[in-house]
Amino acid sequence: MNVEMMPAAVSGTMVVLRPSGQLVAGESRARAWNTWEAFVASGVEPLGFYLDGWQGDAPFALAARLRASAWWDLPLFMAPGESAPPWLADGVAPYAAALAASELCLAVRRSLPLDPAALHFDERVLYFLCLRDGAQLQPQCDRASLALYRYPMVEALARAGDDADACLAGLARRRLLEPAELVDRTRHCRTCGSAHIHYLDVCPHCTSIHIRKSPSLHCFACGHVAPEADFHADGALSCPKCSAMLRHIGVDYDRPLTQYACGSCHHVFVETQVVARCLDCRTTAEPNALDVREISALRLSPQGRAALRAGQIQESFAALDSTHYVPPADFRRMLDWALATQSRHDEMRFALMLVEFQNAAEVIEREGASRVFLMLDEFARRLHELLRTSDITTRTHEECLWMFLPFSLPEGLAARLQASLQGPAGGAAMPLRTRIRHLSVPGGARPGEQAAELMARLRDGA
Repeated sequence: MNVEMMPAAVSGTMVVLRPSGQLVAGESRARAWNTWEAFVASGVEPLGFYLDGWQGDAPFALAARLRASAWWDLPLFMAPGESAPPWLADGVAPYAAALAASELCLAVRRSLPLDPAALHFDERVLYFLCLRDGAQLQPQCDRASLALYRYPMVEALARAGDDADACLAGLARRRLLEPAELVDRTRHCRTCGSAHIHYLDVCPHCTSIHIRKSPSLHCFACGHVAPEADFHADGALSCPKCSAMLRHIGVDYDRPLTQYACGSCHHVFVETQVVARCLDCRTTAEPNALDVREISALRLSPQGRAALRAGQIQESFAALDSTHYVPPADFRRMLDWALATQSRHDEMRFALMLVEFQNAAEVIEREGASRVFLMLDEFARRLHELLRTSDITTRTHEECLWMFLPFSLPEGLAARLQASLQGPAGGAAMPLRTRIRHLSVPGGARPGEQAAELMARLRDGA
């Protein structure tokens, strides 16, 4: 932020919360209180908050109360040497620096055409970041959390009924938030989403966990390999399969690599099989069947900043712009390439699908944009699970979603997408009504037809 942005007159008072309730030298344009209740009762219009002299959990409790109050968006700084709650405060700084940062924050707030008291949850998150140049949402590792990581600042900004995880996932899918520094990479159960995964070595034959390392012997006479204990008989070594006496190592038998023996099926093997077991729902799966997620600090993206300033955060259909999304012009070029390729190579097959949301305007008017966003965000999540990495999507209008599906039969995908929008979602009484059309190539395209013509024909129902 630039200091030149500052208005000529700055309103508000720096609120200093200190156990003594007294100001110290250099704390200009400030008033001090010794309790949160005393400040609230004063009726003072705050510019920012400054905590000093608190011990134990007091700073955390004060920070949490601030973020849950009507002044949730204001800066909160801690005095040097204070035990700062790093996820709920703006940082540690001398009073003069805290005052300057609060004034800059006020300048940005005045430039935004938004009322902080009327913002939805996702808007509050973006608004909070926009007021602070370069601010990031930091993840915190928490073993009690199902996902292992959580974002305390977002949770602090939530109100009754708000889901912090769903909010962040939706903002990231809509590209209003972007990852900053990569913190960790976690693996999650596909059944319940838990990151509490336990890895087990099991028998590759029967998947029993009753396995043990055991030295083994190899009989040269018949080739039998088994644990050494199976060869012991009356103080001598003999093969349990062919009964040959094993007297000389290297002549009658040898010792192969150390092997494992299964106590359940008695199978002998060199390498164990590793399985992943969810500690929450007890589902067992192959490690490569787990969902891999990257945990990063999150910051406001350029799209998010522009949408916030334009007041278009609740543009519901942006939720459909997933990682498979390309601009319409690129989509048409890809479709033209596929049509040209298919005209020369019969083995090139693909499907084109159109999903139209027919009553979106009516649902927005009746239920509100936030309800429509919840329904579309759930649909986008389901769509992301169903699409392959080779599939691409685009939107030519707000309510028209196109999908290019190479080497795919569209009937099954259409049925699953329709099922995902059958009932109301997000507490809405009226479901979105959709029309799904598709065609397959070859068969559905006419000789010499271009992408624009094919899309127009499918849109018109021809």
